[in-house]
Amino acid sequence: MSRLRNPAPEHYYEEYLYKKDVNDKVYKKLWVGLLGNSLRFYSNHKDLRCVDCISLENFVSTEVPSIQTKAKSSSEFLFSLSLKDKEIHFKTQSQESREMWRAYIITMAELSIPPGLTLLPGPMLALKEALEKEKERQMQLEDTEIPSCFYHVSRMEAETLLKENPDCGNILLRPGGNQQSISVTTCQQNHRSFVLKHYKVNQEQNGYVIQLEPPVICRTLAHVVNHFVKSTNNCLIPFEKHNDYENRIEVIYVNEEDGEVTVRYPQDKPVPITSCNGPPVLPRDRPLPEQPKKTNERQSALKMPTGGVIRANEEDGEVTVRYPQDKPVAVPIPSCIGPPLLPRDRPLHDQRKKTNERLSALNMPTGGLDEELKLKLQIRRAMVE
Repeated sequence: MSRLRNPAPEHYYEEYLYKKDVNDKVYKKLWVGLLGNSLRFYSNHKDLRCVDCISLENFVSTEVPSIQTKAKSSSEFLFSLSLKDKEIHFKTQSQESREMWRAYIITMAELSIPPGLTLLPGPMLALKEALEKEKERQMQLEDTEIPSCFYHVSRMEAETLLKENPDCGNILLRPGGNQQSISVTTCQQNHRSFVLKHYKVNQEQNGYVIQLEPPVICRTLAHVVNHFVKSTNNCLIPFEKHNDYENRIEVIYVNEEDGEVTVRYPQDKPVPITSCNGPPVLPRDRPLPEQPKKTNERQSALKMPTGGVIRANEEDGEVTVRYPQDKPVAVPIPSCIGPPLLPRDRPLHDQRKKTNERLSALNMPTGGLDEELKLKLQIRRAMVE
């Protein structure tokens, strides 16, 4: 059975394995492939997405149990992979499969074929081809990687960085005078003074050439840095600047009397985030306002009773509002509804007498409740005249 592979890169070796971590109680069957210097684990041979990945950078060793208990089946061939931080146990279905996995893991972790392998000529040739591919892959990665001590600064800025930050390192790379050159700046302390040196590195087709006597050829920039570090017995350390951001708020106070300067760090408390989509939430300890009670108090202050009955007097047009178990309240009606109310200081019979005189002058009847509407209209006309 062949696994559906990605176009590139392909696994150096792949097969079903039984894997068990320290916290696992039983082995789990997974499809495992060796890609570069890492083991990729898949649910099955058709799955393109790995469920786990183990890097061999922290490789220590692979061990085979010396004595297998009789309780285990003779078809189980075990081996363990020891890393710096953990240990993983594997189980294969044949001794040949176990030796193949151990040979590939050691070869890719150490970039060399271990001695004493008992492999057939075909598997041994495939192992050598996989080793050459891995070496070429790592060389390409080193060619494209830029060392962490490379900074886009000028000559003066490089000197300032090294002087002001001696704890961060004492060697850095920077762009040279042209596009085909790189400069190396070093800074070492001699008692209380600094000794600064600058070196030129030219880029050529085969790599980088350090302009020394004799010239030193390096394949990558990382090899250039390693040459300076190893040549000085690790006295030169690649420069890596620390984080420039503060993690606390600093407040500086100056005493006006004696000029003493003190630095304080306020204890910041998290600010609660309130929503602006609705009204603010009242605290739990404060009771909600009693709106109905306040409304009743306002109505009592304004003397606005409710539930009254309105009645109109047919003789003088006076309108009264009566409430249950209350005294009648006189409410004057507007002038647009009926005749205006006369003042209380004038007798009512005089007003009726004048009204009758005006109606007599107009030759209109003076009484009769059956002609109430006509009477009101005539009274308004008389008032307008």
